[in-house]
Amino acid sequence: MTDSAETIKRYKKEIQSSPDWRDCYSDNFYSAGVNISCLSDLYAIQNTPVQNSGKLRKLFAYRLPCMYCGITMFDPKLLSSWRKSRVFNRPAPEVFRILEPYKDCFCAGTMEAEAFKILYDRAKYHPNKNIRDLLQEVKPVYAKNLRKIQSPIFHELYVLSEELPQSYQDRIKLTIKDAEKKLNERPVLIPFSSYEFKYKLCKIRDDIACGQNLKAKKVMNKLVKESKRLANSTNKKTIAHQKRIIRFLEQILRKSILKNHTQLKELLEISKSKLNNEEIIVPFTRKSFIYDIVRIIEDYPNSEMQDKIIATAQKLPTSQEYLSAYILKISTEHPDKIGFRLIWPSLASIEHLLPRSCGGKDVLANFGVATTRENSDRKSIDFTEQLERRPETPQNCQKYVDRLIELYQNGIFEEVGLHPQYIRDFANTINVQSKGLIKLDTSAMYKTV
Repeated sequence: MTDSAETIKRYKKEIQSSPDWRDCYSDNFYSAGVNISCLSDLYAIQNTPVQNSGKLRKLFAYRLPCMYCGITMFDPKLLSSWRKSRVFNRPAPEVFRILEPYKDCFCAGTMEAEAFKILYDRAKYHPNKNIRDLLQEVKPVYAKNLRKIQSPIFHELYVLSEELPQSYQDRIKLTIKDAEKKLNERPVLIPFSSYEFKYKLCKIRDDIACGQNLKAKKVMNKLVKESKRLANSTNKKTIAHQKRIIRFLEQILRKSILKNHTQLKELLEISKSKLNNEEIIVPFTRKSFIYDIVRIIEDYPNSEMQDKIIATAQKLPTSQEYLSAYILKISTEHPDKIGFRLIWPSLASIEHLLPRSCGGKDVLANFGVATTRENSDRKSIDFTEQLERRPETPQNCQKYVDRLIELYQNGIFEEVGLHPQYIRDFANTINVQSKGLIKLDTSAMYKTV
């Protein structure tokens, strides 16, 4: 296998396994036969059980600092309670009155912090609008800024494609044309995928499961159960049956307590349009576009040209680095999802100091607490490499230890049933994992309050 072929294979695998690949409008992944119906939500709250971490998780409610970046973290249970009470669907000024005490939980310089500031400022002048309304209002300005960056890159890809055989040219130019349609909110032709439909239906069910309405939960369980009858592939033999299933799901919804549920109605309407081969308006996503380009050229024999095309496509601005891309990305979401996106990176999560994939155990001595973003970014890299990426880690680990000691001295450890030995064990593990580079001071534990 050539180096270029290995690069393409690795890139496709990276997209499909990354924690945020499902964030793109991934019709192409679904139509490629990637079964994602069993995958967890992209922005799942970090309450996934980790053996022996229950007592430490109880401290999430006491505003712990992240051991890597130092910001004060959100308690996942707090976010869950906000979602259950539909806080983010309320008028923006009310939302920000609730979030005001937690402004320090947004890491300065991140897209979330920038978006928070934009929404916070605009909410003062639009007391009756929700956070989605505010984003829609500023969207045209950021869309124009983003186009200035994207257009030259699309043109460069267009010119590069003309060096390829006609069949490759046509497919790349069609992909660019569809991308420009999406960017200008014009309709495009998207194939129906039962994988995509089932996945999105399950996500709606999971959201509804957070509430207290038993009738709504029963309706969603019935819809999900019936959706399993959809054939996995869409072709001449299966399309008529798929249409009947969608119509039947519509009948169930129409007679249920969820008959006015916006997301469900939209999902069914869009699915009918796809099955009827009708064009629909969908948002542009960078990852989906790059994935399409990779699939087109993966069998092209010139590896140097493959690399050049992929490198050019990767110049497209990301939502993690460009505010305009981030604003456009979240502006199409429902208010609840926008609020979720803003807070998710700052949620407290259990961090394995020695990653499980490297032999780390689910024991308290191997646990730290970090934001979901920092936890996700570290993956399984060695702790010393993490120190190079986050040179402020020693100070922030000390900040974390100092907060733990404060909670211990205030009786919180006894209240949640957590033994103070955890503080010493954490310090020792950090010393070992950093190969002696970090020596945390726990002497304040022994001082009389």
